[in-house]
Amino acid sequence: MHEKIFNKANNWLERFGISTFTIFLAIGLIALVYYFIYVLEKKEGYSRTKTNKFLVLFGISLMVTYLFALFFDALFHYFESGSFEGGITYIAGFLGGLISFILLIYFFMKEERKNILKILNLIIPGVVLAHAIGRIGCFSVGCCYGLPTDSIFGVYFPEGTNPYIDGLREPIHPTQLYEAFFLLALFFGLKSKWVKSNKFSVYLISYGIFRFILEVFFRGDNRGLVFGIAPSAILSVVMVIVGLFIIFYLRLNGERDESLLSKWS
Repeated sequence: MHEKIFNKANNWLERFGISTFTIFLAIGLIALVYYFIYVLEKKEGYSRTKTNKFLVLFGISLMVTYLFALFFDALFHYFESGSFEGGITYIAGFLGGLISFILLIYFFMKEERKNILKILNLIIPGVVLAHAIGRIGCFSVGCCYGLPTDSIFGVYFPEGTNPYIDGLREPIHPTQLYEAFFLLALFFGLKSKWVKSNKFSVYLISYGIFRFILEVFFRGDNRGLVFGIAPSAILSVVMVIVGLFIIFYLRLNGERDESLLSKWS
């Protein structure tokens, strides 16, 4: 299936200097921006002017996300091989972009300081949806692949894909699809009536746990190691800790989820 669909599409797209990964990434970003505008304007009643201001800060944060994702992956390749190269690391980019977005709102939209966590709760389902679409793009070119497996879920990646280039000639775990399906389920879970508040914390904890399991037991691509552990596994633990901290902080202070940062304003 992969060879018939994605490889043919990638061979055709090569003449334009793009790939199916690029297409899926673009679709994910468009979905994210649309969702961002929808929840701020339609759900929360923000004006077009204020929404546009949020979008500018969000756009800057997306650029920081990309730079962090590139730098983090390249850094750990350098530690392991001495070569400053590599791909992108989602969690590093996410954390870098998150910090950037929070700081930009704090300094350039002072009237919204008290609403930072509320805004994160509003937009995080859109981030999850965009990430899910992006992971399908990863599957289409074979990056972020898994370990060899004899299970019924094993997928053989043909010539031209990353696993084949790396010497794998056997079925492997389609970790990209595992993650895409999990993220889609998480998206609908965050949008359901069962998760009415603390959506951001729920995301940090649930994705952090899932990603840690994926990194330790299923991922097979080489992205550098720290003390024998994949960097993304370490960052997954950081996500869980941050998510738990937010929940416990709110409960201890008897505050609503959107007022976490109000004491700083």
